[in-house]
Amino acid sequence: MLKQHRAFTLVEIMAVMAIVALLVSVAVVEGVQFRKQANESNCVANLKAIASGFEVYAARHGGIYAPSEQASLQFLIDDGCLFQDLISLDHIGNFHYSVASISAAGYDIRGMAINPALADHNYQIITGGILKRSDTSVSSDQDFKNF
Repeated sequence: MLKQHRAFTLVEIMAVMAIVALLVSVAVVEGVQFRKQANESNCVANLKAIASGFEVYAARHGGIYAPSEQASLQFLIDDGCLFQDLISLDHIGNFHYSVASISAAGYDIRGMAINPALADHNYQIITGGILKRSDTSVSSDQDFKNF
């Protein structure tokens, strides 16, 4: 008696490979979106932590946000209002943090995206903990708006 061997045809194998390729491409696109959201959420959380440090410092020092013009957050760490100077670090995640201004009257700290492919916006936090963002993540885009 002859035995019949059952096997997949080339068309069936190609159809399965096409379906797997489609699923992988969808997963990759979604993964990039999740990474963008995670990077931006981390930036917002870091800026809010910095703002909290300024607000605690001001509460302790009669409404004064800084002892004088400052270029870093070291005075907040020295006073116990903040645990780490994010400005002195090169970058955290996909964002670089910079000082636009720190004075006795207030603060303006920015989180600027390093790689626009990994973030959709730049962020700013100003006196009073007001968070703003730009429309794009390009480093030249510094037109921050409330959102």
